[in-house]
Amino acid sequence: MRILEVTPYFHPHYGGVESHVLGLSMHLQQRGHTIEVVTSRYARMPVRETVRGLPVNRVTQWLNLFNTPVAPGFGGHIAATEADVVHVHSPPPFTELFAARGARKAGKPLVITYHCDLELRGRLGSLMVRGYQRYAGQRPLQAAKRIISTTESYAATSRALWNREVEVVPNAVDTDRFHPSNNGEHIRSRLSPDDQPLALFVGRLVPHKGVGILVRALSRLERGRLVVVGDGPYRGWLEGLVRSKGLGERVVFAGPIGDAWLPAYYAACDTVVLPSTSRLEAFGIVGLEGMASGKPLVLSDIPGVRDVITGEEGHIVEPLDPDALAGALEDIWDYPERARQMGVRGRERAEREFAWPRVAEKIEQVLEAALSA
Repeated sequence: MRILEVTPYFHPHYGGVESHVLGLSMHLQQRGHTIEVVTSRYARMPVRETVRGLPVNRVTQWLNLFNTPVAPGFGGHIAATEADVVHVHSPPPFTELFAARGARKAGKPLVITYHCDLELRGRLGSLMVRGYQRYAGQRPLQAAKRIISTTESYAATSRALWNREVEVVPNAVDTDRFHPSNNGEHIRSRLSPDDQPLALFVGRLVPHKGVGILVRALSRLERGRLVVVGDGPYRGWLEGLVRSKGLGERVVFAGPIGDAWLPAYYAACDTVVLPSTSRLEAFGIVGLEGMASGKPLVLSDIPGVRDVITGEEGHIVEPLDPDALAGALEDIWDYPERARQMGVRGRERAEREFAWPRVAEKIEQVLEAALSA
C-alpha cells in the first residue's frame, strides 16, 4: 500500500502522538509499504525533508490557536496525493477536518486514529470545544471508513465515539530499545547517591499530567526521590511547590533529554509514575516504556491509562489523590521482590501485546480493510 500519514505535529516536536506516528510509519515501511508523512510547518522547519528514512512534507500554518495548528493547506496536499489510503491522527483538531476534505476530493479512503478527546480549561474553553465538536468535529468521523481508538475503555467513554464502529488497536513500544538489560547505574548514582528508592516521571510539564500530585505524594513519605524528565510551562510552578514542601534535595528536574538517554533513565529508576488527571491522557506511552524496561508502574485510574496494566504489573490509583499515590509508592518500595515480579510481568505483557511488530500489523489490517471497503 501507499499510505499517507497525516499528523498535526511530527518529529522533532515531542509528544505521544508524534512518537506513535514516527514508530508506526517506520514499521509500516519495514513491512513493505510506501509511506509519506504530512504535517504542519513551524519555526522555520524545512518544507520537505527525510526523517529516519521517511519523506516528510510540511504544510504552512495560517495561525496557531491553543497550540493547535490551523493549516488548510493539508486539504490541497491530500487532494493531490497518489497514496491509496489517508491515515490521519487526531487531536489537535482541524487537521482531521482538512484531511477529510482532501481525501474526499482525491477519492481516497480515510482512516482516523482518535487519540483523545479535546479539552480546554475554563468556561470559554468548554464552549469552544463543544462548538467545534458540534459543528465540525463530527464530519471527519462520519467520513472515515475506519476509526481506531487505542483502548476499549476510552472508546466506551468518549462522547465523540458513541454509536460508532471503532477498531481498538493499542499504542506500541520499542521493546528492543526499552529493555531490562539497559544500564542506568551512572544516572542512578548521580540522582540517588544514597541509594534511596527513585521514582521517574516522563512527559510535558502541564497541569493535566498531575506532577503536582506526585510531588505532594512524595512529601508524605520519609524516603524516596523523584526525577522529572521533560519541560513545559508548568515547570516554574512545580519548582516552587518542591521548595515549599522542603523537597529540594529529593526532586530533580532533568529537563528535556535526548532520545538516546531516555532508556537509561528508565533503567536507573525503581518505579515509573504517570499521575495524569485528565482525558487528554488517553493511553500513556510512558507506561509502556516503563513496562518494557521491567519497572513496576503507578498509573492513574482514568479511561485509557487504566487499560495499560491489569494490576499485576503495578498499581492503579485514584487521580488527584496524593495519599493513594504515596501508598502505592511505599508499597512498591517496601517490598522489592514483589516489585521485581511486577516488572517481570510488565515486560512479558509489553512483549506480548504492545511490541511494535504486533501493533503495526493490526493497523495494517485496518488500513487494508478501509481500502477494500
